Amino acid sequence: MQLITQLDRAILFFLNHLGPDNAAREIVIRLIATGTMFILAAIVLWLGLGRADGRQAFLRALGSVVLAVAVGKILNQVMEGDRPYVLFPEEVRHVELIVRPASFPSIHAVAAFGLTGGVLFGRYRLAGVVMLLLALLMIAARVGAGVHWPSDVLGGGLIGLAMAGVFVGIQTHYWPRLGLVEDTQGEPSDDEMA
Repeated sequence: MQLITQLDRAILFFLNHLGPDNAAREIVIRLIATGTMFILAAIVLWLGLGRADGRQAFLRALGSVVLAVAVGKILNQVMEGDRPYVLFPEEVRHVELIVRPASFPSIHAVAAFGLTGGVLFGRYRLAGVVMLLLALLMIAARVGAGVHWPSDVLGGGLIGLAMAGVFVGIQTHYWPRLGLVEDTQGEPSDDEMA
């Protein structure tokens, strides 16, 4: 446990002290830490509305993020942990973002990776990989802002991906049996269609 704590601090201080302490750094961190979520949602909407068969991707992403955020919020209520800027007010450069009192798991990470997993575990894997890279950038910015520990965002990301896997598994195996969706297992993925 001590090794994880040391690693958490080392990564936190590395990301938190990247770049000069000025207004431009704060603007960039704010844009990435909060704006990336809008980009992820726009990709899901584009898949859902812009593709003839995108309804499945949209439903998977939506169901995945709802399940992931529900589980994340429950864990957020029972897990205790102070945010880095609270524990180290003198050492951590704090960029003020809207945050809940509890630090673990990062609900932003849970939501971002829930959306991402819903797409990544479906037919549009290439779009899912792009979303995964954006989600990783977002969680790095949240650590850089001093509002989360690396373990908060990585834990949130794992929860998001796990809940997406659960939702996609349920949707893939049980929804066709109930007549809620068509069985699409034999269709090619976007990688095969490209």
